[in-house]
Amino acid sequence: MVRQLPTGSSSSFYLQLYQVVDDRSSDPIISWSKSNNNSFVVWDLKKLRSDVLMKSSSVLGRNLTGFRAKLRSHGFRSVDKGPGELEFSHDDFVRSPLMKKMMAKALSERIERFDAQIKILKCRLKAKKASLKVETLFQNLRI
Repeated sequence: MVRQLPTGSSSSFYLQLYQVVDDRSSDPIISWSKSNNNSFVVWDLKKLRSDVLMKSSSVLGRNLTGFRAKLRSHGFRSVDKGPGELEFSHDDFVRSPLMKKMMAKALSERIERFDAQIKILKCRLKAKKASLKVETLFQNLRI
């Protein structure tokens, strides 16, 4: 039976992790495993902390301990590696063109929802400004 990665609040974790792991510019720090398509390797723990975790949102965790805890809570397993390297595996976290398309679509949908929320907030703000302007005009008429 094939499980699917969860959606909802935890989906942002998978999205951001996939983006980081799939980003070729971060390969010296973190990259897909060369031995299989459903795991990734952290090559440089210090740079992961300073260049990735500290600069990303807190979705991935702010430090190595938090990052590892979030991976475990999202179903990732540790794979035995050499000293100074960490490998994590998840049956449904797969490097593939289809997964990349799915992640891009999910990210696009999140951006569309965010844009819609911004539009709603702008409309509310505009209505509030208009209401305040009318209120100010009425107060000026009383004087």
